[in-house]
Amino acid sequence: MIILVDAYNLLKTVLHVKFISDLQRVQFLQLFAKYAQCRPSNSIILVFDGGQDMYEVEDLYQKITVVYAGSLQTADDVIKKRLYQLRSQDLLLVTCDRDIRRYAQQYQIESLGSVEFYKMLQNSMQQEEHKEEIIAQTICKTSQDNNEHLDRLMELGSRKLILKDHDKQIKVIMRHAEQLGDTKKDKKILRKIVKI
Repeated sequence: MIILVDAYNLLKTVLHVKFISDLQRVQFLQLFAKYAQCRPSNSIILVFDGGQDMYEVEDLYQKITVVYAGSLQTADDVIKKRLYQLRSQDLLLVTCDRDIRRYAQQYQIESLGSVEFYKMLQNSMQQEEHKEEIIAQTICKTSQDNNEHLDRLMELGSRKLILKDHDKQIKVIMRHAEQLGDTKKDKKILRKIVKI
């Protein structure tokens, strides 16, 4: 899934500020980089207003795509352009901007508000940290051989075993939604939320 984020909208909404410092922006990028590492199946695109150039500039920060709109257009313009370009893909928009959400709705693109998404992101990261603690406690080396490649492979294999609980939670949530008779649209957004 591609997660397209109205970056300053998210930052200003969750931090309750009008101005974002460079330090806050860097911490935000680091949070998403860590998230992208935990969820490699999701592609992250963060769109910021401004930048040092007149035109849109795209940069790669670790495993996330960072887009600066430039001085001749706004992040909203860039987001709308990306929504149109990516409309046929598995896409989730993150913003509180009603105009952008209405635009996404034209193409049946699901959207989440910034606060809701941020809470889900934090929850996902906390679960991942808990899983890493469990892995660290359960990995037990049985030989004295020093083979870093094999050790890393075994650790990755152990992570996949632990993720099975997450799969069970997804099935329970989907089954519950079907029992409630949720609409197709509700089920569609729920499938995206589960991927976060």
